[in-house]
Amino acid sequence: MTISRKPIPPFQATSEDATATAALSHWRLALLRGTIWGLHGMIYAPLFTGLTELLKSLGVGAPTPVIAATITGTITAVLYGAREISLMSSGIGAAIGVLLLIVLTGPFAFLQTILIAAVVAAIAGLTIRFPTRCATHVAPKALSGLAAGTIGGLIVMVTERQLDAPLSLSVVLAILVSVNGLLYVLTLRWWVAFTDQLCNTIIPCYIAEAFIMALLASVAAGSVWLVSGPLTNAEGLWWQTASLGMHAQLVPAIVGGIVGGSVAGMIFELFRLSWVSDL
Repeated sequence: MTISRKPIPPFQATSEDATATAALSHWRLALLRGTIWGLHGMIYAPLFTGLTELLKSLGVGAPTPVIAATITGTITAVLYGAREISLMSSGIGAAIGVLLLIVLTGPFAFLQTILIAAVVAAIAGLTIRFPTRCATHVAPKALSGLAAGTIGGLIVMVTERQLDAPLSLSVVLAILVSVNGLLYVLTLRWWVAFTDQLCNTIIPCYIAEAFIMALLASVAAGSVWLVSGPLTNAEGLWWQTASLGMHAQLVPAIVGGIVGGSVAGMIFELFRLSWVSDL
C-alpha cells in the first residue's frame, strides 16, 4: 500500500509577524543610537567641564557656560562627523601636549603649548592633501556644532538666571548634550548647503579645515595638561586650579553626559530623525 505525503508548505510570515519584526528592529536601532550618543556625551562632558573651569579661573563670569558649550559643541561635532581630520588633529595636539608638559615650566607654559599645537596642526592642514578633502563637510559640521552649542549654553544661562540658582552639573550636561545632538541632526543639511556655496566662492575648504585642525589640536594639547594637573609639581598656577576643579566634578559630569546622550539618541531613532551619516 502506497502512502501519499503532501508537501509541507514553507513558512510564510504573516503581516503581524512582519510588524513585530520591524518593531523589534526599530528598538534595536534605538538602543544602538542611544549607545552611540551616550559615548558622544561621555566625550562632551570632560571637555565642557575642563573649559568651564578654565574660564572660571580666568574670571569670565556669567557667559562661561555659553562660551564653553560653543567650543565643546564645535569640537564634538567634528569628532563625530569628520573622523579623519579629528584623529590627525587630536594626535598632533596630544603628542605636543605630552612633550611640552615635560619640557616647559612657568605660568605661561600652558598657553604656549596650546599655541604651538595650533600652529603645527594648521601647517599640517595646509600642506597635507587628504584623500577626502572637502568631501567630509568639515566646515558645516563645525558650524552646526558651534550654533547648537551656543544655543544650548544660552538655554543653560537663561535657566539659571530664572531659577536664581546654578543647575547641577549633571543636569547641565544632560541639557547640553541632548540640545546639541538634536540641533546638529536637524540643521546639518542646511549648513552643508549653505557652506558649500560659500567655500566654493569665498573661502577654500582647505583653509577652513586648517583652522578647525588648529582648534582641535589646541584643545587636545590643553586636555593633556588638564588631565595630568594633579600629577604635576607646579602649584598655584591658574591652569592647575582649573585641572583640580575639573577632576573634582568629573564623575557627575560624565554621568549627566551619558544619560543625556543615551536618552536623546533613543528619542532621535524612535522619531526617525536622520542619522546624517551620508554627509
